[in-house]
Amino acid sequence: MSVVCQGRRVPVVVEYEAGTVVHIGLDLFGEAVKKENVLVYNFVERYLLESLLDSHSLRWDNMPAYGRIVTQGDLFSILQQGLERSSVQVSTDGEGMGRVEITADTGLPAFSVRFPTEIQLLTGEKKDELEKGFIRKVTGERKLKKKEIPRNLKRIDRDLYVAENGFFEITEAQNSAFFRKKGLSFQPVCETSQPVESVMTLLTGYNRKKDYAVRMTFHQYGYQSVEKTVPLDYLIDSCLEDGCVPYVGIESRNEETVVATLFMVNRPFGYSHTFQFTVNPEIFDKPAGILYAKAYLYTPLYPKKS
Repeated sequence: MSVVCQGRRVPVVVEYEAGTVVHIGLDLFGEAVKKENVLVYNFVERYLLESLLDSHSLRWDNMPAYGRIVTQGDLFSILQQGLERSSVQVSTDGEGMGRVEITADTGLPAFSVRFPTEIQLLTGEKKDELEKGFIRKVTGERKLKKKEIPRNLKRIDRDLYVAENGFFEITEAQNSAFFRKKGLSFQPVCETSQPVESVMTLLTGYNRKKDYAVRMTFHQYGYQSVEKTVPLDYLIDSCLEDGCVPYVGIESRNEETVVATLFMVNRPFGYSHTFQFTVNPEIFDKPAGILYAKAYLYTPLYPKKS
């Protein structure tokens, strides 16, 4: 469809999911481009349509981040020419700002949008709406993606290997997973004799052969909470799909429990999910079991700028 904006007719895209409208915006990028980063491209299309239709629809008092969005270039020339001979790139600066830039076939920038990478701005949802959406997502059915064995395995014992991929804020919060070599293959560690290594491996998503569930208390905006039972694989896979990187810190351990904090960090979109897990190591030698956890969702990574 199309609408008239500032005396010109511009194309508009309306997208549906399960019979519900999930996106309305300027029809700028197309499906092939947007699948690389749906969240950002949909935001830019939505923002540009709002800007063209009515500047008063951008409620800066309710969403102050709108005031920090900067556009450069001639949007109407891009709409007229199309993107067939142009390239589009998304970038973030690691400090809470992102940029979508359209470069013409001449190699010169033709149009760009610079914006805060705040998840509420990009989705157009408030924190409580984000939290409810996250809970719906992790409790619904999903097809799990295969997790490949890491290529950076380092031997630390006779048949024990570790993949180390950095830490979050403190060295104790690590992205590390452990594997045993059995013949010519490597198996994720999940055994009572290695409780700490098993917890770290499990929470970074490297065990898909055990049927574990999490009894999760979600602490929500407005001092509310809700309890749900979530398949552990669904929880981890959903966070990874959103671009989060897992980091696990061991808080305490004894013969009966291991207490660990899992940080699911999404640097490009400026937030982290924090989960505190309590695990009985006896479940690691069983095909199924229950873990217990508390969840705090969408904690901002970057301070808000005025």
